[in-house]
Amino acid sequence: MNILVFLAGVSVGWAADKLYSSYIAKKTHLDEGNETLKVKAEEKDSAVKNIKKEKTKAKKSETEKESLTEKKESSKEIHDDLSQLNGVGPKLAEALDAIGIYNYEQLSESPVDLLLEQLRETGGRFSRPGISIIIERAKQAAKER
Repeated sequence: MNILVFLAGVSVGWAADKLYSSYIAKKTHLDEGNETLKVKAEEKDSAVKNIKKEKTKAKKSETEKESLTEKKESSKEIHDDLSQLNGVGPKLAEALDAIGIYNYEQLSESPVDLLLEQLRETGGRFSRPGISIIIERAKQAAKER
């Protein structure tokens, strides 16, 4: 729900920015022809910066996925009963198993956002706060071993 509100806000902001930029471009074009070129150059620079940010985010996400995959593979030998953690029911335990998380260490080392994305891909409806709490409980369980 929070993501939808955020995306709606971004969309409204983007639309307002485009309308305002269009208004300014028309006004400056009427005043001076050179000013329009400056506005367009600024818009282009802004767009290039946004594209670079998105590429950086994509690379970071890919690196996190690779790191999580490596961690999963390195600790596959130990299988814990994840349903013993408070808040982990049979559906969540099954979803964790489906994405390759078998023990407390793997669960505790998983980034919340990446884990949430992978769990949602399994078809479940999971919340970020719930997953955060479960990861904290997994950290405690891993320490107690």
